[in-house]
Amino acid sequence: MTTAYLTVDDAPSATLPEKLAVLDDYGVRALFFCEGRRLADHADNARQAVEAGHPLGNHAHDHNHASEIPVEDFADEVDRTETAIDEVYADAGVERPAKLFRFPFGDKGGDRAAEFQAVLAERGFRPPNADLIEYDFWTDQAGDRDWFWTVDVEDYNVDTKAGLAENVADAADRLESDSRDILLFHDGGNSPEQFEHYLKLLDERGVEFGDPLELVEGVESAGD
Repeated sequence: MTTAYLTVDDAPSATLPEKLAVLDDYGVRALFFCEGRRLADHADNARQAVEAGHPLGNHAHDHNHASEIPVEDFADEVDRTETAIDEVYADAGVERPAKLFRFPFGDKGGDRAAEFQAVLAERGFRPPNADLIEYDFWTDQAGDRDWFWTVDVEDYNVDTKAGLAENVADAADRLESDSRDILLFHDGGNSPEQFEHYLKLLDERGVEFGDPLELVEGVESAGD
């Protein structure tokens, strides 16, 4: 692996501040994909993430499968979440670097995928630079405006450190590839202890982390 970029779904949670402290301890910058409904409850935690240098992305409002809802409802969810994210950045006094989106469940809308991508394109969402991801399967993402991932350790299916360690071990071949990787993990549903264990496992494997904004053309990372 050359560089890995940590993306964290289902944010913000009530325990996000503790996870921000973990990220600070490991010197890792994460991209948090936020649900609008969670922002309604934990906007201050999202503000703390922004102030700590972590960008926020849009994860729709209610975490629905895109393939199961009308495109119009999807657009409304995106817009409501956009408003909430803009308010967080305004409260933090930080300029928003880019508009980034990830579909809940990675569900891009099935047969109507082009319509959902049009919604994102119309709103100026920016994808990761496909030229920086060297997997053959990534060509399927060409032209899409959302953020997919290359490594999913399925943390949502385990609730013990041993289970997470086993899943990370199962992903070892992918983690040792020469391509840059976009890692998927979750805020909601994971304790700070499990979050820290994930970073510890990756650190032990020599994973080097980069700023996710490095993947967006024309956008400066927080370290620039």
